[in-house]
Amino acid sequence: MSLSNKVEIAVIGGGVVGVATALRLQLEGYRVLLIERVHVAAGASFGNAGTLAPYGVLPIAQPSLPVAIPSLLFSSASPFVINWKRLPRLMPWLLRFLRQCSNANFQHNAVALNRILQRVYEGYAPLLEACPEAASRLSHSGCLYSYASKAAFTAAEPAIRLRESFGIAQQRLTGDEVAGLEPVLAGHATAGLLFPDSSHMDDPKAFVEALAKPLYTTASYLNAAVERVQPTQEGLILHCSASQQVQADRVVVCCGAWSQDLTGQLGDRIPLETERGYHLEFDLDEMPVSRPCCPVESAFYMTPMAGRLRIAGTVELGSLHDPANARRFDYLEQHARRVLGLQTPVARKWLGFRPSLPDSLPVIGPATRDSRVIYAFGHQHLGITLAGATAALVAACIAGTAPEWLDDFSAKRF
Repeated sequence: MSLSNKVEIAVIGGGVVGVATALRLQLEGYRVLLIERVHVAAGASFGNAGTLAPYGVLPIAQPSLPVAIPSLLFSSASPFVINWKRLPRLMPWLLRFLRQCSNANFQHNAVALNRILQRVYEGYAPLLEACPEAASRLSHSGCLYSYASKAAFTAAEPAIRLRESFGIAQQRLTGDEVAGLEPVLAGHATAGLLFPDSSHMDDPKAFVEALAKPLYTTASYLNAAVERVQPTQEGLILHCSASQQVQADRVVVCCGAWSQDLTGQLGDRIPLETERGYHLEFDLDEMPVSRPCCPVESAFYMTPMAGRLRIAGTVELGSLHDPANARRFDYLEQHARRVLGLQTPVARKWLGFRPSLPDSLPVIGPATRDSRVIYAFGHQHLGITLAGATAALVAACIAGTAPEWLDDFSAKRF
């Protein structure tokens, strides 16, 4: 591709956030080019739990966490682990993370998350209208949290009250009511929470690919790796693999866990780390659950999908380059079999990379040194949930109509 082929907006990254952003901008009349180094939905957009979670207002950094860290880090049954070999590199991020655990920071970050989570379905609406195939992959049966012990449900009370203060729909359930919704959980739950406004998809990869189809049909897609962004007076030159170059009036960086290389080139030192996520799948003719279910103490999701049950979750801080941790797969398999009584062999295993920031807020908004570059990455566990809302906010940034509260998500906060 030569420089004579210019575009108005280049969107870098073909995950769900990049695809949603490129589609939204195209629907608003811009000439858009989506650039992806592997293929659409190749990373976390492929392997996530497939759940739209507008209830997900709790930052990972919470006031109760510092006290619990020793038991989390040193227990073999913990859903949270660190690759200790990476500790020297991770330490600056961990110190920032611990500072975010103060009550004041926790409340600030929860309010910020709620503002954007209120826009989940509003953000997706024009995208799903343009892509009926994607809309057909969504089910609207809610999400269920189950608590094995009364103590765990009691400990969840502050989170329940926080969501109530935001007006988030949630229904408290007894153990019998949990079993009434999902019989397989009988005997495994003393209480539960149903989030009726949650949705899930039967295949996250197919969902994202369906959203991307209008981009393919208008020749608005380039399979290449962007190695450098060069600001010039005439525009932004993207130096891509295979000696390809693209010139754009504006650039949107949606590279997820790989965004840091480009933001560093542009002068922004953003503390982005890799939270490694795992899933495994069981091929089943009949699903043991009818909606996403999370046994809270074990911190994983069981999501029914097309012909398979996906078990996704746990947190591992490490590197993009570390091999898969077999113990994480064992953790998921053991807990899933314990809850579900499954004898079916595991069909597939997957490791992916969540882009995580210490305050649990994504970066959305202009680069600090060049407003022609817009950032949209760092969504941690909420990428598939917030893709539509993020796309709308990026469009607002480009149009000059972004809300003032978007400053909470700015790269300038670092």
